[in-house]
Amino acid sequence: MKWAIIIQIQKQVAQLLDLSEMEVAETVSFYTYFPRQGVGKYQIQVCTNVSCMLSGAEQLLQYLEEKLKIKVGETTPDSIFTLSAVECLGSCGTAPVMQINQTYYENLTKAKVDQIIEELRKGKEL
Repeated sequence: MKWAIIIQIQKQVAQLLDLSEMEVAETVSFYTYFPRQGVGKYQIQVCTNVSCMLSGAEQLLQYLEEKLKIKVGETTPDSIFTLSAVECLGSCGTAPVMQINQTYYENLTKAKVDQIIEELRKGKEL
């Protein structure tokens, strides 16, 4: 989405809700649910909170960067995957965790990540 369009939408939201444009911009920049640029078909969010990090999330995040050939915050050239690091997905007991669109994937290993990515590439939701 073009930056000018995003600004215009934020202005309209501010007017509708009787808020300042800054209040809307602050909210949009804080929450991961409001992407400020285009995302792929599958938005991969890897939890980077303490429980997940202690259970190997950092290594999984690096593995995903290598596997998808993108960095955190980027989208694959085919617009299939966007990779993000998020603060907490609220599933500490099943760490490490990632969320792809609205689906949680827990107790992750590299093998599980490989299976998930391959199924999604085939167009199959797990």
